[in-house]
Amino acid sequence: MKPLSPELPEPVAQFTEALRQVYLERTELNQRELAAALHLTKSPVSRYLNGQEVVPAGTFAELCGIAGVPEQQRQHLFRLRERAEAASRAGGAADEALRNAGTAEAPHPDTAPEPAETDGGRDGSGRDGSGGDDDPRARSRAAFRRSAPAAGAAVLLVAAAVLGVQALAPDGDGEPRPGDRSRAGAPGTASAPSGGSCRPTRVYRVLEDGDILDGEHNDIGDVRADDLFGLDDPPASSPYRYRDYGHVAGSKVVGYVDQAKLKPLGRRCLQPDPR
Repeated sequence: MKPLSPELPEPVAQFTEALRQVYLERTELNQRELAAALHLTKSPVSRYLNGQEVVPAGTFAELCGIAGVPEQQRQHLFRLRERAEAASRAGGAADEALRNAGTAEAPHPDTAPEPAETDGGRDGSGRDGSGGDDDPRARSRAAFRRSAPAAGAAVLLVAAAVLGVQALAPDGDGEPRPGDRSRAGAPGTASAPSGGSCRPTRVYRVLEDGDILDGEHNDIGDVRADDLFGLDDPPASSPYRYRDYGHVAGSKVVGYVDQAKLKPLGRRCLQPDPR
Protein backbone atom coordinates (compact mmCIF):
# COMPACT_ATOMS: atom_id res chain seq x y z
CA MET A 1 0.00 0.00 0.00
CA LYS A 2 1.30 3.43 -0.91
CA PRO A 3 1.44 6.32 1.61
CA LEU A 4 -1.80 8.23 2.12
CA SER A 5 -2.24 11.47 0.21
CA PRO A 6 -1.52 14.57 2.36
CA GLU A 7 -4.58 16.19 0.76
CA LEU A 8 -7.00 13.77 2.47
CA PRO A 9 -9.28 15.41 5.08
CA GLU A 10 -8.00 14.62 8.55
CA PRO A 11 -11.02 12.43 9.57
CA VAL A 12 -10.62 10.38 6.36
CA ALA A 13 -6.87 9.94 6.90
CA GLN A 14 -7.38 8.98 10.56
CA PHE A 15 -10.00 6.34 9.74
CA THR A 16 -8.00 4.93 6.80
CA GLU A 17 -4.94 4.48 9.03
CA ALA A 18 -7.09 2.58 11.55
CA LEU A 19 -8.58 0.47 8.74
CA ARG A 20 -5.09 -0.39 7.48
CA GLN A 21 -4.03 -1.41 10.98
CA VAL A 22 -6.98 -3.81 11.31
CA TYR A 23 -6.26 -5.28 7.87
CA LEU A 24 -2.53 -5.78 8.44
CA GLU A 25 -2.59 -6.90 12.08
CA ARG A 26 -5.76 -8.99 12.28
CA THR A 27 -5.85 -10.77 8.90
CA GLU A 28 -3.41 -12.74 6.79
CA LEU A 29 -5.28 -12.03 3.55
CA ASN A 30 -3.95 -10.17 0.55
CA GLN A 31 -6.22 -7.57 -1.02
CA ARG A 32 -7.60 -9.98 -3.61
CA GLU A 33 -8.45 -12.57 -0.94
CA LEU A 34 -10.05 -9.90 1.25
CA ALA A 35 -12.12 -8.72 -1.72
CA ALA A 36 -13.34 -12.29 -2.30
CA ALA A 37 -14.29 -12.63 1.37
CA LEU A 38 -16.30 -9.38 1.11
CA HIS A 39 -17.86 -10.43 -2.23
CA LEU A 40 -16.15 -7.52 -3.98
CA THR A 41 -13.52 -7.01 -6.66
CA LYS A 42 -10.00 -5.88 -5.75
CA SER A 43 -10.51 -2.31 -7.03
CA PRO A 44 -12.89 -1.03 -4.30
CA VAL A 45 -10.83 -2.70 -1.58
CA SER A 46 -7.74 -0.87 -2.88
CA ARG A 47 -9.64 2.45 -2.86
CA TYR A 48 -10.81 1.88 0.73
CA LEU A 49 -7.28 1.09 1.95
CA ASN A 50 -5.83 4.16 0.19
CA GLY A 51 -8.44 6.65 1.47
CA GLN A 52 -9.89 7.31 -1.99
CA GLU A 53 -13.31 6.17 -0.74
CA VAL A 54 -14.78 5.58 2.71
CA VAL A 55 -15.82 1.95 3.06
CA PRO A 56 -19.64 1.60 3.40
CA ALA A 57 -20.94 0.75 6.85
CA GLY A 58 -22.23 -2.72 5.91
CA THR A 59 -19.00 -3.73 4.20
CA PHE A 60 -16.98 -2.41 7.15
CA ALA A 61 -19.09 -4.48 9.57
CA GLU A 62 -18.33 -7.58 7.49
CA LEU A 63 -14.61 -6.75 7.48
CA CYS A 64 -14.63 -6.37 11.27
CA GLY A 65 -16.28 -9.79 11.52
CA ILE A 66 -13.67 -11.40 9.28
CA ALA A 67 -10.87 -9.76 11.28
CA GLY A 68 -12.43 -10.68 14.64
CA VAL A 69 -12.38 -7.10 15.94
CA PRO A 70 -13.54 -6.94 19.60
CA GLU A 71 -16.81 -5.12 20.24
CA GLN A 72 -15.30 -2.16 22.12
CA GLN A 73 -12.72 -1.51 19.41
CA ARG A 74 -15.40 -1.99 16.75
CA GLN A 75 -17.57 0.78 18.23
CA HIS A 76 -14.58 3.15 18.24
CA LEU A 77 -13.82 2.31 14.59
CA PHE A 78 -17.43 2.91 13.58
CA ARG A 79 -17.30 6.39 15.13
CA LEU A 80 -14.14 7.13 13.12
CA ARG A 81 -15.87 5.83 9.97
CA GLU A 82 -18.91 8.08 10.48
CA ARG A 83 -16.71 11.18 10.85
CA ALA A 84 -14.69 10.22 7.77
CA GLU A 85 -17.86 9.70 5.72
CA ALA A 86 -19.23 13.09 6.79
CA ALA A 87 -15.96 14.84 5.92
CA SER A 88 -15.83 13.09 2.54
CA ARG A 89 -19.39 14.13 1.69
CA ALA A 90 -18.74 17.73 2.78
CA GLY A 91 -15.56 17.91 0.72
CA GLY A 92 -17.40 16.63 -2.36
CA ALA A 93 -20.18 19.20 -1.92
CA ALA A 94 -17.66 22.02 -1.53
CA ASP A 95 -15.78 20.96 -4.67
CA GLU A 96 -19.02 20.85 -6.64
CA ALA A 97 -20.00 24.30 -5.41
CA LEU A 98 -16.65 25.75 -6.44
CA ARG A 99 -16.92 24.15 -9.88
CA ASN A 100 -20.38 25.63 -10.30
CA ALA A 101 -19.13 29.04 -9.21
CA GLY A 102 -16.30 28.85 -11.73
CA THR A 103 -18.69 28.17 -14.62
CA ALA A 104 -21.07 31.03 -13.75
CA GLU A 105 -19.38 33.58 -16.02
CA ALA A 106 -20.79 37.04 -16.54
CA PRO A 107 -22.19 37.72 -20.03
CA HIS A 108 -19.93 39.68 -22.34
CA PRO A 109 -20.81 43.39 -22.31
CA ASP A 110 -21.39 43.31 -26.06
CA THR A 111 -24.32 40.93 -25.55
CA ALA A 112 -26.18 43.25 -23.19
CA PRO A 113 -29.52 44.41 -24.67
CA GLU A 114 -29.65 47.96 -25.90
CA PRO A 115 -32.02 50.28 -24.00
CA ALA A 116 -35.19 51.43 -25.69
CA GLU A 117 -34.78 54.93 -27.02
CA THR A 118 -37.32 57.73 -27.00
CA ASP A 119 -37.29 61.20 -28.46
CA GLY A 120 -34.01 63.06 -28.33
CA GLY A 121 -31.91 59.87 -27.97
CA ARG A 122 -32.85 59.46 -24.30
CA ASP A 123 -33.73 56.13 -22.72
CA GLY A 124 -36.95 55.40 -20.82
CA SER A 125 -35.52 56.88 -17.64
CA GLY A 126 -35.08 60.28 -19.26
CA ARG A 127 -31.29 60.10 -18.84
CA ASP A 128 -29.03 61.02 -21.69
CA GLY A 129 -27.87 58.06 -23.81
CA SER A 130 -24.29 58.53 -22.64
CA GLY A 131 -25.32 57.31 -19.19
CA GLY A 132 -27.08 54.16 -20.57
CA ASP A 133 -25.69 50.76 -21.60
CA ASP A 134 -23.14 52.39 -23.92
CA ASP A 135 -21.33 53.55 -20.77
CA PRO A 136 -18.67 50.90 -19.81
CA ARG A 137 -19.41 51.43 -16.13
CA ALA A 138 -23.10 50.73 -16.69
CA ARG A 139 -22.28 47.56 -18.60
CA SER A 140 -20.07 46.32 -15.74
CA ARG A 141 -22.85 46.94 -13.22
CA ALA A 142 -25.35 45.04 -15.38
CA ALA A 143 -22.98 42.06 -15.76
CA PHE A 144 -22.43 41.95 -12.00
CA ARG A 145 -26.19 41.93 -11.35
CA ARG A 146 -26.66 39.01 -13.74
CA SER A 147 -23.81 36.90 -12.25
CA ALA A 148 -24.50 37.65 -8.57
CA PRO A 149 -27.32 35.06 -8.05
CA ALA A 150 -25.17 32.15 -9.32
CA ALA A 151 -22.17 33.18 -7.23
CA GLY A 152 -24.40 33.64 -4.17
CA ALA A 153 -25.85 30.16 -4.59
CA ALA A 154 -22.34 28.68 -4.76
CA VAL A 155 -21.34 30.43 -1.54
CA LEU A 156 -24.44 29.09 0.22
CA LEU A 157 -23.59 25.53 -0.86
CA VAL A 158 -20.05 25.83 0.54
CA ALA A 159 -21.38 27.24 3.82
CA ALA A 160 -23.91 24.41 4.15
CA ALA A 161 -21.17 21.83 3.59
CA VAL A 162 -18.95 23.37 6.26
CA LEU A 163 -21.82 23.50 8.76
CA GLY A 164 -22.54 19.84 8.06
CA VAL A 165 -18.98 18.87 9.05
CA GLN A 166 -19.14 20.98 12.20
CA ALA A 167 -22.42 19.37 13.23
CA LEU A 168 -20.76 15.94 13.14
CA ALA A 169 -17.50 17.05 14.78
CA PRO A 170 -16.81 15.47 18.20
CA ASP A 171 -17.07 17.35 21.47
CA GLY A 172 -14.03 17.91 23.62
CA ASP A 173 -14.22 14.37 25.06
CA GLY A 174 -13.96 12.78 21.61
CA GLU A 175 -17.64 11.69 21.44
CA PRO A 176 -20.13 12.95 18.83
CA ARG A 177 -22.60 15.54 20.06
CA PRO A 178 -25.88 14.08 21.40
CA GLY A 179 -28.35 13.32 18.64
CA ASP A 180 -25.73 13.55 15.85
CA ARG A 181 -24.43 9.97 15.84
CA SER A 182 -25.62 8.07 12.78
CA ARG A 183 -27.25 4.76 13.47
CA ALA A 184 -26.73 3.49 9.92
CA GLY A 185 -24.24 0.65 9.80
CA ALA A 186 -23.68 0.47 13.57
CA PRO A 187 -22.53 -2.96 14.71
CA GLY A 188 -25.07 -5.39 16.05
CA THR A 189 -28.02 -3.97 14.10
CA ALA A 190 -28.91 -7.16 12.22
CA SER A 191 -32.25 -8.41 13.49
CA ALA A 192 -33.29 -12.02 13.78
CA PRO A 193 -36.06 -13.43 11.57
CA SER A 194 -39.55 -12.94 12.94
CA GLY A 195 -39.93 -16.67 13.56
CA GLY A 196 -37.19 -16.60 16.22
CA SER A 197 -35.95 -20.13 15.26
CA CYS A 198 -32.54 -18.95 14.09
CA ARG A 199 -30.36 -15.87 13.89
CA PRO A 200 -28.38 -14.34 11.01
CA THR A 201 -24.64 -14.75 11.49
CA ARG A 202 -21.48 -14.89 9.40
CA VAL A 203 -21.10 -18.43 8.17
CA TYR A 204 -18.03 -20.30 6.87
CA ARG A 205 -17.63 -23.69 5.21
CA VAL A 206 -14.93 -25.85 6.80
CA LEU A 207 -12.35 -26.80 4.15
CA GLU A 208 -10.58 -29.58 6.08
CA ASP A 209 -10.67 -31.37 9.40
CA GLY A 210 -9.32 -29.49 12.38
CA ASP A 211 -9.59 -28.99 16.12
CA ILE A 212 -11.61 -26.59 18.24
CA LEU A 213 -9.72 -24.90 21.08
CA ASP A 214 -10.99 -23.10 24.15
CA GLY A 215 -9.49 -19.89 25.51
CA GLU A 216 -6.81 -21.85 27.41
CA HIS A 217 -5.51 -23.74 24.35
CA ASN A 218 -7.33 -26.96 25.27
CA ASP A 219 -8.66 -29.21 22.47
CA ILE A 220 -12.41 -29.38 23.13
CA GLY A 221 -13.73 -30.76 19.84
CA ASP A 222 -13.30 -31.12 16.10
CA VAL A 223 -14.55 -29.63 12.85
CA ARG A 224 -14.95 -31.72 9.71
CA ALA A 225 -14.66 -30.81 6.05
CA ASP A 226 -17.94 -29.31 4.73
CA ASP A 227 -19.22 -28.44 8.23
CA LEU A 228 -20.91 -25.04 8.54
CA PHE A 229 -19.20 -22.87 11.14
CA GLY A 230 -21.04 -19.79 12.47
CA LEU A 231 -19.31 -16.90 14.22
CA ASP A 232 -20.37 -15.98 17.74
CA ASP A 233 -19.48 -12.91 19.78
CA PRO A 234 -16.01 -13.68 21.19
CA PRO A 235 -15.02 -13.15 24.83
CA ALA A 236 -13.63 -9.74 25.77
CA SER A 237 -10.10 -10.67 24.70
CA SER A 238 -9.06 -13.44 22.32
CA PRO A 239 -5.90 -15.44 23.04
CA TYR A 240 -5.52 -16.21 19.33
CA ARG A 241 -4.65 -14.00 16.39
CA TYR A 242 -5.68 -16.27 13.53
CA ARG A 243 -8.59 -18.26 14.94
CA ASP A 244 -12.30 -17.38 14.77
CA TYR A 245 -14.70 -17.96 17.66
CA GLY A 246 -17.99 -19.75 17.06
CA HIS A 247 -19.73 -23.12 16.75
CA VAL A 248 -20.46 -25.79 14.18
CA ALA A 249 -24.09 -25.92 13.06
CA GLY A 250 -25.91 -28.44 15.23
CA SER A 251 -23.06 -28.68 17.75
CA LYS A 252 -22.99 -27.48 21.35
CA VAL A 253 -19.21 -27.00 21.35
CA VAL A 254 -18.19 -23.33 21.18
CA GLY A 255 -14.56 -22.40 20.63
CA TYR A 256 -11.81 -21.21 18.30
CA VAL A 257 -11.13 -22.63 14.79
CA ASP A 258 -8.15 -21.95 12.51
CA GLN A 259 -9.10 -19.24 9.97
CA ALA A 260 -7.11 -21.02 7.25
CA LYS A 261 -9.61 -23.88 7.36
CA LEU A 262 -12.63 -21.61 6.83
CA LYS A 263 -14.13 -20.33 3.57
CA PRO A 264 -16.56 -17.39 3.93
CA LEU A 265 -20.10 -17.98 2.67
CA GLY A 266 -21.65 -14.69 3.77
CA ARG A 267 -24.37 -14.05 6.34
CA ARG A 268 -26.88 -16.84 6.81
CA CYS A 269 -29.44 -18.10 9.27
CA LEU A 270 -28.07 -20.85 11.54
CA GLN A 271 -29.50 -22.63 14.52
CA PRO A 272 -29.49 -20.48 17.66
CA ASP A 273 -26.28 -20.17 19.66
CA PRO A 274 -26.42 -23.33 21.81
CA ARG A 275 -25.08 -21.56 24.91
